[in-house]
Amino acid sequence: MKFLNLRKWILPVAVAAVLCVAPSFAQKGETIDAVKQRAELNSAKADLEEARKKRDMAVAARWKDRETANQERELFNEKYQENKEKVDVLMSERARLFEDVRVAREDLAQVKLQAEKARAEYLSLAAGPERLETLSKFQEQGVPFKIAERVESQNKVKKEMGLYRDDPVRIAKSILKVAREEMEFTREIQMEQAELMFGSSVAQGWRLRMGGLYAMQMANSAMDSLGNRPSALMLPVAGEKKRVFSWQENLTPETKTEISKTFESVKDSAYSMVPVDVLLSTELSSELANHQETTWKDELETFFRNGGILMYPIVTIFGLGLLIVLVKLLWIFIRGFGGFGAYRTLKALAKGDVELARTHVVKAHGAVGKVLKTVLTKEYGGRAAAEKALEGVFSTEIPRIESGLTWVSVFAATAPLLGLLGTVMGMIELFDVITMHGTSDPKLLAGGISIALVTTEAGLIVAIPLQLLHTFLANRADALRGRMEKAGLAVLNALWIKEK
Repeated sequence: MKFLNLRKWILPVAVAAVLCVAPSFAQKGETIDAVKQRAELNSAKADLEEARKKRDMAVAARWKDRETANQERELFNEKYQENKEKVDVLMSERARLFEDVRVAREDLAQVKLQAEKARAEYLSLAAGPERLETLSKFQEQGVPFKIAERVESQNKVKKEMGLYRDDPVRIAKSILKVAREEMEFTREIQMEQAELMFGSSVAQGWRLRMGGLYAMQMANSAMDSLGNRPSALMLPVAGEKKRVFSWQENLTPETKTEISKTFESVKDSAYSMVPVDVLLSTELSSELANHQETTWKDELETFFRNGGILMYPIVTIFGLGLLIVLVKLLWIFIRGFGGFGAYRTLKALAKGDVELARTHVVKAHGAVGKVLKTVLTKEYGGRAAAEKALEGVFSTEIPRIESGLTWVSVFAATAPLLGLLGTVMGMIELFDVITMHGTSDPKLLAGGISIALVTTEAGLIVAIPLQLLHTFLANRADALRGRMEKAGLAVLNALWIKEK
């Protein structure tokens, strides 16, 4: 800027100087003016030279400032590039961490789902009041002693079932405690002195109870003409709805004599013979006397014969279903076992050591090993190419894993239908018999209906385990597929950071 201002006044000065010199040459007489003008011209030249020096100094300072600015700019660019590379590295790390967090969240959700499922299964183990039905039957079927205490114990357990539904172990312990008390009651031998009832009179005497099976009592009063005291046995009698126990006093002299001998021998001997009927029922005794022993093979043959011709396809379906289940279960177990190589490979990938993973993947087996080998044993141009290769592996392995499960499901659904068909055929035959012989014989009708329902029973016997096995195999197949997907995701994330 100084240089430009200098030029503005130097040029007019030079022109004025020239104009002043010209007349001096024309007028030679004016020497003094010429000298004066020359001096002024020299002064102007000196000023011009000084202005040039100042200009050169300003230009040099400007170039120096520009060089300094360029150096600072280059230093800034270097620091900017370095910081940019650090930011890129941090962004890549951030993307990797986001992917790890997403995978961890998915794993956490899966763990929570499994935990909820396990908790539901655990709570389903809590026993209900129906578990006490068998123990209640002991009270009904055995002699009525200690009824109040036994009922109170069972009511206490029922109350705990409602209050502690989330604690199946406590409920199970309470049930086992009551069951143990019932077992102790059934094996307990108790002999005591008490006030005994004989008809409408009360007498002092002895009472002997053998568990919940038998009880007898004898008074200490005077003997009768045969030398027997009043005595009674607790025996079952037919009630209006079911069997009940009551004291029976009208006993034969022989039975009263045996009771007297029993009480005398109990006081003096370590053991004694007790007149007890362990069957507790004359009808049951009669049935056992006429009963013919049969083996389970005979019963199975009778059951198969009663089912008719449709039992053959039902049994065939059951056999084929079990065969498919066994073969498929063995195949899934073999394909699902990746060996220690797969485990060590996944562990190395989790640590980020790809080279160690490639060393261990050689010993990996099964479907998971195949997924790991597909990615680690080949070189791919990028993640997309590796994912495409994995899609080919999954499209080949998944149908093999799920093959055969449909047949098990079909067999499980077909078996009860065949059983229902056999029942319908049996009912049609039964109606034909009714048309010919009428309904005068209830046993004939009951027997015909029972035989007609055999195929339905057989169909359900086949369908229920096949359906359960199908569900089990499907769960195993889903678990294997999940392990394959998890292994594929782990190896892809270890080699490439997934782009967001």
